[in-house]
Amino acid sequence: MGLDKEIAAQLAEARLTEWRRLGYGEWRAMLDDRETRPAVGADGKRYNVVSYAIDDGAGRIRLCVAVDHGGWSALVPLVRDEITGPNGTSVA
Repeated sequence: MGLDKEIAAQLAEARLTEWRRLGYGEWRAMLDDRETRPAVGADGKRYNVVSYAIDDGAGRIRLCVAVDHGGWSALVPLVRDEITGPNGTSVA
């Protein structure tokens, strides 16, 4: 069965929400680090939540989260990201 995109999106958004609580200095400290966390979705299935931050230029940081549940979904995970400026606001 394919990836439940609604549940994967919920898991990705939860991780981005955690990041939003941090400050710019902490985001910069995470640049080029990758973290993989196991998570259990609302459907009881195990998911992999991979998160990382990259320098997006001009002081902006892109916060990225990819969610899959192994197998084929690891080749095309659900991805959510946002770009955050030095003042902590999202950049469109």
